[in-house]
Amino acid sequence: VDGLERALVQNDRELDGFSTQNAIGPLFVALADKCLNASSGVLAMVNPTVSLTTPSGQRERQVLAKRFHIHTLVTSHQPGEINLSQNTSINESLIIARRSGRREGTRLPTRIISLDRMPTDDGEVAELHERLVRCERGLLSDGWGEVSEWPVERIEAGDWTAGVFRAPELAEAAFDLATHKSLFRMEDQNMVPSAVLLGGGRGYERRVDTNAPGIFPVLYSKSAEAQLAIRGLPDQHWAPKKSVPRRQWVDVPGADGRQHPDTARLMNHASHLLVTSGQDTGTGRLTAVAQEERCVGLGWLPVPGVTLEQAKAAAVFLNATAGRVELLRNPGRKLAFPQYNPAGLKVIRLPDLADRGMVDGLARCWEATAEMEVPQYRDGECDVRRIWDDAVADVLGWDKDWLAGLRHLLHREPHVRGLGYNQFG
Repeated sequence: VDGLERALVQNDRELDGFSTQNAIGPLFVALADKCLNASSGVLAMVNPTVSLTTPSGQRERQVLAKRFHIHTLVTSHQPGEINLSQNTSINESLIIARRSGRREGTRLPTRIISLDRMPTDDGEVAELHERLVRCERGLLSDGWGEVSEWPVERIEAGDWTAGVFRAPELAEAAFDLATHKSLFRMEDQNMVPSAVLLGGGRGYERRVDTNAPGIFPVLYSKSAEAQLAIRGLPDQHWAPKKSVPRRQWVDVPGADGRQHPDTARLMNHASHLLVTSGQDTGTGRLTAVAQEERCVGLGWLPVPGVTLEQAKAAAVFLNATAGRVELLRNPGRKLAFPQYNPAGLKVIRLPDLADRGMVDGLARCWEATAEMEVPQYRDGECDVRRIWDDAVADVLGWDKDWLAGLRHLLHREPHVRGLGYNQFG
């Protein structure tokens, strides 16, 4: 495999970095590029849906879009029918790329086909094909789904995220939010989530005794019953396994007394703000929590370096519709259970947390809703999400009706509601 890759790069320098050590798929795509007819070749492939969104796949998407017209992306949004190849439990999408794609010198947009149900036999395959031939854009008849378009400029830049949303309006809003000039990336605000405990916390153990030496608070579980409100509550306390004499303990700024050196190292990553490292988009409740006590997390990632008031403001935005839509742009292999890591989260855009007025407005909303139990995502419309959206609209000067419309569409997303469009239960 490495030999094939070296041969490809020697003959085509642009393919350097196209393939990675983590996946063999890109290598076969590069080989297919060499096999196809230079003027009329067509490349069709079933890929994990993650390939449409992952930052590590950006290079592959850009090279493909430069060499082909990305003609069509197909994703099934019917719960339980998410794979398009062999038996697998991950979301898959069909990518169709053509050598020719110019009309009067202009690159054509990409056709996005969002299926609401999968064909069950050859007859239904023929029926779906007929509906697609008749429909260039809009709803497909007989409940098959919807066809939309994604601008070629975004495709060529590597943004293929339209394939992960059922509602085209949500895909458009996600792009607008990801490029919004009044929002700033977390990393540009010195906010980078920490995966300090994601390896499982080796070297530490759970302690029931909250007075044990070196103990520290942990938001451990991401289950639907672990965090019920936007005010975070530590559900475990841990302590280092290694015994260290008290004389070797260290001073930690802001801590109450000296700390075990292992605890001190870990608490450098602790924060008032924690964001989810992954959750079920139907049964989950919150994307972020804030609390007075600085914590680390296992199912939650701390965001060091923020004040308590900034943490409150960020938690409101991330839980509001705008924050949720941004998070869902890069959901990973399963639309119904995204997994997040620091590299993907640090590019999420938030209001300017250096703006005192902005922070105060959102922090007041956190105070007003800190004790309100938040329903599961699949439960749909509720007072607390409306309050969060109205607060975001007020501080940013956004249209409340626009946010409300996105919120209602998000309630209907199949991987949120648990049922496809036109399905009831």
